[in-house]
Amino acid sequence: MKTDEEIRNDIRDVLVKLRKENGLTQEEVAVVVEKKPTTIASWEQGLSLPNVQTLYRLAEYYHKSLEYMYGEEKDDKK
Repeated sequence: MKTDEEIRNDIRDVLVKLRKENGLTQEEVAVVVEKKPTTIASWEQGLSLPNVQTLYRLAEYYHKSLEYMYGEEKDDKK
């Protein structure tokens, strides 16, 4: 079972990876999820985490599964 820190780090890494792979700024991601850019920065620094609804919204936006967003799945959602 993963520790809270491992989960936080996995989500952080996935969020940064997906944003960069899609050529987006933190500001652009903030618009998608209706949050402030500073909130996106906080997630990407591992200081806080998006709630489940927001993580789901991001998963849908990036066409990924929730498992992928948690660092549990390596393949794209089909």
